Amino acid sequence: MNFACWMDPPFFDINDNRTQQFLVTLESIRVAYSPVHRYISILLCVFGLFANSVHIWVLTRPQMRDSAVHTVLTCIAMADMGTMISYSIYITRYEFFKRADGYTYGWSMFLKLHVVFSIGLHAISLYLVVLMAYIRYMAIKARYTKWMMPQLACVMSAIVAICIFLLCIPTYLLHSANRVLAENGEAKDPPKYVVTFSEDFIDNHCALLKMNLWLTGIFLKVVPCILLLGFTFALLKKLRENSKKRSALLHISDDKRSDRITYMLLLMLAVFLTTELPQGFLAIFNAIFTSHFHGMVYMNIADFLDLFSLVNCYVGFIVFVTTGSKYRETLMTLLPFLKNRCTNSQTHITYKKGVEHKSKDDMVDFHRQEHV
Repeated sequence: MNFACWMDPPFFDINDNRTQQFLVTLESIRVAYSPVHRYISILLCVFGLFANSVHIWVLTRPQMRDSAVHTVLTCIAMADMGTMISYSIYITRYEFFKRADGYTYGWSMFLKLHVVFSIGLHAISLYLVVLMAYIRYMAIKARYTKWMMPQLACVMSAIVAICIFLLCIPTYLLHSANRVLAENGEAKDPPKYVVTFSEDFIDNHCALLKMNLWLTGIFLKVVPCILLLGFTFALLKKLRENSKKRSALLHISDDKRSDRITYMLLLMLAVFLTTELPQGFLAIFNAIFTSHFHGMVYMNIADFLDLFSLVNCYVGFIVFVTTGSKYRETLMTLLPFLKNRCTNSQTHITYKKGVEHKSKDDMVDFHRQEHV
């Protein structure tokens, strides 16, 4: 839908040649990338669903489930799977089987729900990463704290999910399914629908639309990013303090393992901050300069923002597979092929060492006999 929010401050000088060149370049990038976006997205969704299924499988094993951090990671993986399921259905129906004349009412309602799910589930993942950072900070600060209980982590994750979806209600109301009319002005039979912005939200100079953009931009993007940034510095500061104490008191083993877990979380925080903080600022610009920024910038980079969101769905699995030794050991026990391969390899090493040891013993006996 084309709309204009006349009270907006201008973001661009439309008559400036450099601005026009920038907008043309942005449009050409979108046009060039758009045809391949659906293929990349569907591949990311398929492999991401598999990776997060394995991730949940590992984290829910008896030797892994006694950790509050692992409980939150499981909830993050479930939210990421929900994001990818919704997006894979959307990309299949609205990209591979796109219709120019509209869709049934059921598919139009799915599109409204998909907008809510894509925003809400991704925001849930962000806030759960914040919760995970807070739990880790409390665990470092005090050896024994209620925040280390998996049951409490599960309850807090549910509360986060409920609050986020309540904040997404205006986003659902923002979109409406409108019946498509034929050229003569009559309704088509069978009826077809398209999803557009609700008239109530774009009336009064887009007042409600702007309020929703501020709501989603501030509370679902900027706030969690600021919290992530704060906990990142807090964790780094606490790690430095613990390192100094360990050097003074010569603490070993458990502290090193604890630091390793914290470093894994810090890596996750760094990835989320790198990809999400710029999106938070984009959301703010979208709310302030709606007329210029939404249509000229935001819509041209929307596919790239979706791509970042899908890539973020892999973060937990990749980080823990590459850096968590206990995680990899648990994963090996769940994969028969790798387990047998590792067992055979270990047996071969043991046998080889035994043969080498026996050969050395035989040489010693030979020398003894020769000496006698």
